[in-house]
Amino acid sequence: MKILKLRLENFQGVKEFEMEPHGMSCTVYGDNGTGKSTLYNAFTWLMYGKPSTEEKNYSPKTTGSHNLHHSVELTAELEDGALMILKKDFHEVYKTIKGSAQAVLSGHTTDYSVDGVPVNETQFKRVLTEIYCNAELAKMLTMYDYFLETMGIADRRNVLLQVCGDVDFMTVVDSDPELVDLPDMLRKQGNTAAMYTVDEYQKIAAREKGLVDKELRNIPLLINEAEKAKPEVVGLDVAAIENRIAAIQAQWRELESQRTGGEDVAAAMIRQEIAELESQRAAGEAQHAKDEAAKFKGTYDRIRNLRYMKSEIETDIMHMEQDIREHENEISRLNRRRDALLRDWQAEDEKQWTGDEVCPTCKRPLPPEQIAQAKEDFNIAKAQRLEEINQRGMRECSNTMIQAEQDEIKKLSDKIADKREQLKEVEQNLATAEKAVMASTDYKSTEEYQEYTRKISDLQSKLKDLRAAAAEADNVLSSKLRKLDAEIDAENRKKAALSLAEKQDARIAELGSREKELAAQYEALQKGIHLCELYTRSKAKLLSERINSKFKTLQFRLFIEQQNGGIADDCEALVPCATGLVPFKSANNAARINAGLEVIDVLADYYGVQMPVFVDNAESVTRIQETDTQVIRLVVSEADKTLRFEKGER
Repeated sequence: MKILKLRLENFQGVKEFEMEPHGMSCTVYGDNGTGKSTLYNAFTWLMYGKPSTEEKNYSPKTTGSHNLHHSVELTAELEDGALMILKKDFHEVYKTIKGSAQAVLSGHTTDYSVDGVPVNETQFKRVLTEIYCNAELAKMLTMYDYFLETMGIADRRNVLLQVCGDVDFMTVVDSDPELVDLPDMLRKQGNTAAMYTVDEYQKIAAREKGLVDKELRNIPLLINEAEKAKPEVVGLDVAAIENRIAAIQAQWRELESQRTGGEDVAAAMIRQEIAELESQRAAGEAQHAKDEAAKFKGTYDRIRNLRYMKSEIETDIMHMEQDIREHENEISRLNRRRDALLRDWQAEDEKQWTGDEVCPTCKRPLPPEQIAQAKEDFNIAKAQRLEEINQRGMRECSNTMIQAEQDEIKKLSDKIADKREQLKEVEQNLATAEKAVMASTDYKSTEEYQEYTRKISDLQSKLKDLRAAAAEADNVLSSKLRKLDAEIDAENRKKAALSLAEKQDARIAELGSREKELAAQYEALQKGIHLCELYTRSKAKLLSERINSKFKTLQFRLFIEQQNGGIADDCEALVPCATGLVPFKSANNAARINAGLEVIDVLADYYGVQMPVFVDNAESVTRIQETDTQVIRLVVSEADKTLRFEKGER
C-alpha cells in the first residue's frame, strides 16, 4: 500500500493539512511543535487505532475544542493497483435532556467510511485486515524501530524464525560428531518414540544433578556418623555371652523356687479368697456404672449435641472475625492509596508556569502570543495530569469502595452479635445438662462397696501375720535375685552392642555402594548437560548464519554467553557503524533508521505486504538507504513555521 494523499482536519492541534506524495517517498518539513509527529500519529491512529508512541487513552481531539470534527482521510494505492479512500472522524455527541432546551455533551463517537461509504468499526477493521493482515504486522512495516526495539525478544525471535526458517533437531546433531549420543539421552522412558526437548531435558538434568550432588556431599557425613555410632566390641563373642546368660538364668530360677516355696497353703488360700472378693467388687462397680449410664443416657446425648453446636458457633464467629480483619486491612490500604494520590494532586496543583519569556538565542522578548500559547499548553497539560490523578482515585480508592468495605464489616458484626446470643443460650443449656449428670451416685459410697472392702481388709490382716515369719528370708533371696537380674542385663547390653556394630558396618557398606552409584549418575548428568549446551551453541551458530544471510548489512545476535558457561536467548540487532557492529539501541539515529528500513524490506518481501514508513527526526540522516518502501521523512526545519512537504526526497 502507498499513500497518494493524506489529509488532517482539527487533529491534535493541526487545524488543516494535506499532502499528496502520489505514492512516492517524500519529506515533510516543519519547526518543532508544528505537527510532524502529529502527522505520524494520525496515520497510525487511522490504520490501527493507536498513536505511533503507543500512548494509552489517546484522543485525536484538539485540546479545548468543542463542536469540531477531528478527522484523518487517506487515499491509498493497494498492491493490485486499486485505489481506496479510508476515513476516520472523531467528534462530540450532544443530547437534549428532557425539560431543557439546550443540548449537553454526552460523549464522543467515531465515524468510519471506505471509499465514501459509511461503515461500522468492525467492517472498517475488516478492510484494514485485508490490506495488512493484522495490526502487529502493520506496526512492523510502518515503524522503523518497532521490530528492533519495541517488540520483545521472544516475539522478535519468533518472527525471524518464521521468515528465515528454524533449524531442525537432527541437522544440529549431525553438525557436530560429539552430539551423537544426545538423541538417546532425550528419549523418554518406556516410550522409544517420545523425546524430551533439549530445554526440558536440560532443566530435568540440572534439577537431578543438584539433588545428586547434595546427596553425594552428605554421604561422607553419614559414614562418619555411622563410624561414631559403632560401640567398642573388641573381645566379645555372641556364643559366650549367650552361655553366660543361660547359666545366670538357671541360678535365678533356683532362688525364685526357694523364695516362693516358703509360703504355706493357708497363705495361698487367703490370697485366693482376697482375689475373688476383689473380682466381685470390680464386677459390682462395673454394673453400677452401667446402670448409672443407662439412667443418664438421654442427658449424655444432649451434652454431646450441645458441645457440637457450641463448637460450630465458635468456629463461625472466628471466621467472621477474620473476615472483618481482612476488610479493615483493605480499608487501610485504600486510605493509604487515597492519601498518596491526594499528595500527588496537591503537588501537581501547586505547580506554576516557569517558562522563559526571552529568546535564548537572540535575547529578545518572545512574542506575546508565543508566551500565551506556552502558558496555555502548560495549563492544559497540568489540568490533564490533575484529571488523570482524579480518575485513578475513582478507580483505585474511591469513597464507594471504602464504604463497601465498611458495609461488609457492619454486616459481619451484626452476624457475630447474633451468633454470640446463640452461643450464650447453648452454653446455658450445656451447663444445666452437665450439672444433672454430676448428681449421679459414686459406687464407693454404696453399702455393697463398703462391705466388700471390709471383708478384704480382714483377710489382709490374717495374711500379714502368716507372712511375718517368712519376710526376713524373702528379703535375702530377693537381694540375690536382683544381683542376678543386673548380671543378665549387663550381658544383654554386650549382646546388643555386637548387634549394633554389625548394623553400622552394613550401613557403612551400603553408603559406600550408594556413593559409587551417585558418582556414576552425576557423571552421566554432567555429560547430558554438556551435550545440551553444545547443542544450543551449535544451533545458535547455524541459526545465526541462516538468519543473517537474509540481511545485507545487519547481523542478529541470537544468544548471549553467560558467566556460568551457558547461553541465554537474545535477539539483538547489530548495526554497522564506523567503529564496527554495535547494538541497535547504542547506534546513532541514522544507523538505526537505515537498519529499521532494511528489516522492513525483508519482512515486506516475506509477507508480501508493502506499507509506507514514517521516519521521525530524519534530519539526522544524510542519506537513507535504497528501499522499495514508500518513506515519509519528518524533518525539523526552523524556517518552516507551518508544515511543508516535498515529493521524491529521501
